Amino acid sequence: MAGVFRYLYNITTAEQIIESAKIELSRRSFWQYCLYHDPEFFNTRSFLKQIADGMQRVNDKEINRLAVCMPPRAGKSYITSVFCAWMLGHNPTESVMRNCCTARLYQKFSYDVRDIVKSDTFKKVFPLVTLSEDKSAVTGWNVKQAKQVSFFGAGVGGTIIGFGASILALTDDLYKSMEDALSENTLEKTERWKESAHNSRLEQDCASIDIGTRWTKKDEIGKNIESGYYDEIIVVPALDENGETFCEAVKTTEQYLQVKSETEESIWLAEYQQEPIESKGILFPAQDLQFYNPSFIDDAPGDKEGEQDFVEGKIGFIDTAEDGADSLSFPLGWYKDGIIYIHEVIFTTEGVEVTIPRCLELIDRIEPEYVRVESNSGGKMFARELREKLEGSTTILPVASTTNKHTRIMMQSAFIKKYFRFREDWETIPEYGRFMRELTGYLKTGKAKHDDAPDALTSLAMMVKRFVDGDF
Repeated sequence: MAGVFRYLYNITTAEQIIESAKIELSRRSFWQYCLYHDPEFFNTRSFLKQIADGMQRVNDKEINRLAVCMPPRAGKSYITSVFCAWMLGHNPTESVMRNCCTARLYQKFSYDVRDIVKSDTFKKVFPLVTLSEDKSAVTGWNVKQAKQVSFFGAGVGGTIIGFGASILALTDDLYKSMEDALSENTLEKTERWKESAHNSRLEQDCASIDIGTRWTKKDEIGKNIESGYYDEIIVVPALDENGETFCEAVKTTEQYLQVKSETEESIWLAEYQQEPIESKGILFPAQDLQFYNPSFIDDAPGDKEGEQDFVEGKIGFIDTAEDGADSLSFPLGWYKDGIIYIHEVIFTTEGVEVTIPRCLELIDRIEPEYVRVESNSGGKMFARELREKLEGSTTILPVASTTNKHTRIMMQSAFIKKYFRFREDWETIPEYGRFMRELTGYLKTGKAKHDDAPDALTSLAMMVKRFVDGDF
């Protein structure tokens, strides 16, 4: 064997023979190339071998459609950039397309792949494949052997003109966050863009790889899995079946358990375990909420000076009813030592002739520092009425909601479970009871008939983060 390498590479020393063997193995095996290109990174993340092997099967035309789902910061985008370069090394006359959620992220990926092609390790393994000096823009660049363009792409919503992907079409995180992945509007826009801009660029026999988080069965990877589109699906959960980390170099088991404890279950399952949010049912099951004995507040000193020693402040949010089927929802919380106690609740379908006086009575009696009022629809008028008739010093703040309601609720659910406390006797209080039953019946899919209770509580949570100096 040594004689063969000496003949092929004109080498004489043992070190040169070993180096030449590494180069030849790196040319044949993508995983070996990863270890040769960046041994410090890939040797500490052996789990990436299964990703590399899947990508190798794409290159070898054993499979044509691959999906890869992994936890954040695992290195999926990095190994994908290395694979793009390695595949171009083998196919320098062909073209690779890589699309992602934003133009800025695409540009980073383009820089990354281009830098790998310019690297010393790439030059050693593929000495004949070099960048074209006159076609090296980040939007699309060539190696010298390219027929049209070697690497190109865009962010979702961007324009791809005049290019076709001949050997590989990649999507790499089409959604910026869970908020995007759960937004029906964003899902629809992304689907339309992928069909018109991405799918239309695939030439005959072009392979496809989709990389991203398993947010929901409705996103692009989710729909393709449901339809049986992929030849192979690689899913790497953060914690394995034994509850151990998949890779100590990414996060230890203890670190993941800490993340899990601070994250709403469905978000943890989707973002870290790669189980879509539809895999679980109720978002706020009663067993996940925390409760307190109401005498804790009921027996507090009655005078204002004594009460100030007891609590740090009070804060509330009013979600007005948009129509007769909706409920006005007004949770009012006492906060102390970084905990919010939901001690008073107005939750009713009565009209404004009843709800405005009731809200005024509660505000004048409790004197919270701030009360925000949802100003969408008729809420602006409601807030104005409160301001005009209020006798105390409470600040009334109208606020409009612009984000998707269900996404907002999902994003704040872990905070509510960790920092909010509810009355132990809630079942004995009619309106508080209806509030809790609606909260504990809200589905993770967002397909609940009524959502006034979780929506108001979510807005209160966002308000707490904005106005309360607590250890959250």
